[in-house]
Amino acid sequence: MSFPRIILSIAGLSVLFSFLASPTNCGQEKPKVYHFTLPCRTILKVDSTQGVDILDAAVCGTDTVTWQANGHTFCVFFKHDCPFADANDCKQIDNDHNKKGPVKASASPIVYDYGIVVDGKVFDPHIIGGG
Repeated sequence: MSFPRIILSIAGLSVLFSFLASPTNCGQEKPKVYHFTLPCRTILKVDSTQGVDILDAAVCGTDTVTWQANGHTFCVFFKHDCPFADANDCKQIDNDHNKKGPVKASASPIVYDYGIVVDGKVFDPHIIGGG
């Protein structure tokens, strides 16, 4: 064997061994988890610019929610699921029936999409219940 062939063979084997010896990451990294807390809201102030003062209001399980009219005419309707323990509590929420609850308790937070009509304008806020 000639000298250049030996050098090339050694260099090739060195590169191969360096790839085999390099660390790999085959899903061994643990996922990062973030924890955050939201203050529980029981009073939502009706607003003519965005519907309510808090667009994504966290409501703790077993709390009662009150929509304060603040001089506005409003009506609330839930688009899919009802966040309250009694489903009838989602049927009529307006100036005259502004207090509903308690909220259903659950093991993890659930986002409830609802609409609110304030002085003829429709808005799309959310209630984050349970958890």
